Amino acid sequence: MRQINKGAEPAELTQWKAQNRALPNYCYGSLSAAQRLTIRTALVAEQRGLCAYTGRRIGVDSCHIEHLRPQTHCGLGEDVDYRNLVAGAPAPNKPQLPYGAHRKADWPTVTDEHLFVSPLSAGCAARFSFRLNGIVDAANPGDVSASKTITHLGLNAHPLVELRKAAIDATLQIHGRGPASLGVADARRRLRDLEQAEQQAGILEPYSFVLVQALERHIRRIEKIREARAQS
Repeated sequence: MRQINKGAEPAELTQWKAQNRALPNYCYGSLSAAQRLTIRTALVAEQRGLCAYTGRRIGVDSCHIEHLRPQTHCGLGEDVDYRNLVAGAPAPNKPQLPYGAHRKADWPTVTDEHLFVSPLSAGCAARFSFRLNGIVDAANPGDVSASKTITHLGLNAHPLVELRKAAIDATLQIHGRGPASLGVADARRRLRDLEQAEQQAGILEPYSFVLVQALERHIRRIEKIREARAQS
């Protein structure tokens, strides 16, 4: 999970709130298709083109507006609170996915919110550890919230694991050679490029936060092998 830094809400949403706050239709369902498109556009931009939960590539036409606090648990006005909105895969009315927003459904309940690691929370990325085979674990085995979030978002659902593994394999493999054949120098260069991209503007590479961890693991593994050989 990559931390999302929320920006200012679109002016169109601010205007709609001012016009509808005192009316009975002050809820997400009253937003027009054009207004939702404006919101999706803003969300995709601030998320750098990545799904809030999975890291998959999304665009304004391939995502939906997801509520961090599910709409079923929202109080008055919370379902149009911009800080409660993120963009997630897939687009509306697409087949059910076993991961991400579809899997999350109406979790967490209000009483379980402390068990949800939100992509808006500071340091959320460091609470998840991605293996080279695409599986994700809580970085700290005692972090119950991270473990619950992995389960309730289906982050280890087989299709998603395979997508992450394919991205990792493509990153660590030199074309025409075996898996994890990338040398240390090239791995460090690739890692530096990903870290620099994070600090710049624009769309990020799908699963970029996963690839950073994979490259760090790969480099450490090669260095340990070298150290062992030097000591033998």
